[in-house]
Amino acid sequence: MKLPMTPTLLAWILLAGCSPDAQAPPGPIAGSGTAPLIDGVFDEGEWDDAAVVRDGARELFRVKHDGTNVYFAVRAGGGELAFDMDGGLRVLHWSGQLGSLAYAKTGTATQSLARPFDYELWGLRDEPPAVVRETLAAYLARNGWTANLASMGNLMESELAVSLDWLGMDAASGRLAELPGLRVEAGLMVARNDPLSEAIRALSREELDRRYPAVYWPTAPAGAPGRGGWPDTLRVDPARFGRIRIDLRDGTP
Repeated sequence: MKLPMTPTLLAWILLAGCSPDAQAPPGPIAGSGTAPLIDGVFDEGEWDDAAVVRDGARELFRVKHDGTNVYFAVRAGGGELAFDMDGGLRVLHWSGQLGSLAYAKTGTATQSLARPFDYELWGLRDEPPAVVRETLAAYLARNGWTANLASMGNLMESELAVSLDWLGMDAASGRLAELPGLRVEAGLMVARNDPLSEAIRALSREELDRRYPAVYWPTAPAGAPGRGGWPDTLRVDPARFGRIRIDLRDGTP
């Protein structure tokens, strides 16, 4: 179950009006580090070798790579990563399930929906840890990315892996390379049968926002978000995407 405050509808944000010539300022440089366990638990020291992305004093997420995958630790329970790829927009969604969608560029500023969301892995949180690890590893090999599901691990701790090959990046380039433009939209999510859900539902909207603030990067939405899902056509504004570079010069650990 997705609780009502976050994440907001990313499609609305991608259509928001910014100058098409503007670009988000350069983001962090992610160096190489050890591969984390994708289980929704920020173990002690597990993310100490990652670059930290903040909104003022508040940490939003961390990012690093191991020469094979880029890893994200997001302070949220679920949400979406959107990549502005050469062929079109790619959106990776994690909550009680994992799913992705794809848009295709048509030669104009408008993109067409090429593949709708294909949600998988509902109920995985109830499986033994070994089954969870094997299933998420298989999902990564098959789809080019993976993440823990909502209510696996700790509340507001999400871990994701995205393959460098899937991102179209040459890990052997030995240089400072830039990821495709990225937007992060994430927030509080719990599964329907999570013991925390009843207590969370009892909180006011103001208290929810205070305790579990949403993660928006590189910018927050400008005004109230729209509703209704992803449209068949979409105008993607590159100015709404952040820039993260990864340092491929220092090799893998």
